[in-house]
Amino acid sequence: MTVRSTKHRWAAFALALASFAVAPGESTTASGNVKEIQLTTPGPRGPVTVIGDSVLLGAGLNSPTLPDQLAARGWGPIRFRAAGSGSSGFFGVGNEFRSSFWIDLWQSQGWDPKHVIVNVGVNDSGLCNASVSCAYASIMHLVDAIGPGHEIWWPTIVKSQASHHISFNTALRQVASERTDFHIWDWYTEYVEGGYVSGDEIHLDPAGYRRRSAVLAQAFTDDFSIARRTGGDVPLPAPSRPVSTYVSVPPSRLADTRSDAAMRVSGGSRWAVDLDDVVAEDATAVALYVAAARPSANGYLSAGPCDADTSGSTVNFSAGVPRGAPTITALGASRTVCIFASVDTDVVVDLQGVFIAGESGARMTPLQTPRRVHDTRETGRLETVVVDVGTSVDAVAINLGAARASAVGYLSAAPCGEVSGAANVNFAPGPAVSASAIVPVDDDGTICIFSSESVDVIVDLTAEFSATGALAYQAITPTRTVDTRFGVGGWTDELGSSQTIDFGAAPATAAAVSGTIAMIRRPAGTGFLTADGCTGAATTASVNASGGSIAANSLTSVLSDGRLCITSSTGAHVIFDTSGWWVTD
Repeated sequence: MTVRSTKHRWAAFALALASFAVAPGESTTASGNVKEIQLTTPGPRGPVTVIGDSVLLGAGLNSPTLPDQLAARGWGPIRFRAAGSGSSGFFGVGNEFRSSFWIDLWQSQGWDPKHVIVNVGVNDSGLCNASVSCAYASIMHLVDAIGPGHEIWWPTIVKSQASHHISFNTALRQVASERTDFHIWDWYTEYVEGGYVSGDEIHLDPAGYRRRSAVLAQAFTDDFSIARRTGGDVPLPAPSRPVSTYVSVPPSRLADTRSDAAMRVSGGSRWAVDLDDVVAEDATAVALYVAAARPSANGYLSAGPCDADTSGSTVNFSAGVPRGAPTITALGASRTVCIFASVDTDVVVDLQGVFIAGESGARMTPLQTPRRVHDTRETGRLETVVVDVGTSVDAVAINLGAARASAVGYLSAAPCGEVSGAANVNFAPGPAVSASAIVPVDDDGTICIFSSESVDVIVDLTAEFSATGALAYQAITPTRTVDTRFGVGGWTDELGSSQTIDFGAAPATAAAVSGTIAMIRRPAGTGFLTADGCTGAATTASVNASGGSIAANSLTSVLSDGRLCITSSTGAHVIFDTSGWWVTD
């Protein structure tokens, strides 16, 4: 786009739109190159201004429009304006296409929401001829027009002229680095990786605009979501088993319905796993890895004692995709565990460890902050990774991460020299996944991580078990202690980016808690949760989730007066199911 042709378009449309106006609640198109939409219905997230150029125009012409998508996510009222040759207004040509002109006009009329989405830059970058300083000045022109007290959200741009989008996006990042009220969304990466169709590397086809509107609306909502405290903590059940200590056992497979088609678990039913011949009479709880194989639809598995109803889930999965997660659960009568399946699926159950009543087993000493002990992204991939954890411990609790997988596979953790028939993490090409495990330590103080396929392996040490450890385990019937979807645990709505919530996960006398942590992501992007005892010291992810998925992991964390803090890297709902806690006596 040249400066000359841009000026001609601005002049022509300025004459055509000199008296253009939009009545509240109506949407109008003028001259085929401008679209205004006003949605007057208030939403719980508040009002928002959306203004932009021809890249935004398709979001107003193809239904569901971007305002529709924002309203569906709780925003409103919404004022939207897209002009085919729109700019920031820095160059001062054609008021109808100067975003700063419209911001000034609307503010003078009393329309001035805190949140502003700006989608300009394609035209400004051409007029700036790849000058970063010029692009910076054009951005700041509109930022100054919007004024202080706002949150400005601005997508990066895509153009066939690489020097143009590189310079403009560099300027956007510079502004974002200088201001806390300026946020950018990486549309360039979304466009490149998302397979959008474009004839000119600027504009999209109708299907692409509909998709972009949904992704943009969710990304914007993720950045400005905020969970609100709306109630109190969940009452905790009385302990269902005596205080217990941990006994290491070689990882082993307890059950696998794939070996017998008649054993496939039907949706809505519970399947009992009998451990009477596997664990001692004084066993109170077990550490398991529970997996769904060949599931018929999206769903979940929930593990718990057979003589009690549980309110949580252990593993969430998608149709046809194998997925597993660890858990610690109390044993039911006659030493049984029941697995509830929400849909038809095969179920695999691996034993990782046993808790017994009394003091003859090992106690746990949690690390205040998880410590990374191995990362093949730095050392190089191996089929078997050897991790030195020290000879003074009987077992260790670790969080295993699998990243950049080459194929569908699994990780298996065991004492070095022992062959485990159990899986600890199921992975596939795509976003990173993680799961926790309690692993016995060999005489040399090492554990080994076997990879069935080429994948990067990340190992974080979270706790140690030894005869001189600090804490014993108190099992309870698994209980949901927070669920931001429904206000369980006193918090309602998605967590915002970097927001932290706290809730009562155990009694104030408990030093640590064990349970299942889950993250529910909307269709855009990926994210992770971190959890700690409200110290803010956690630096490693507790669970990772890709867009549109539910991911769960077992968590053991220190507490502060019985309270657990969870922080989300991006907008997401959070669930925590308490399965037990750790005490000094």
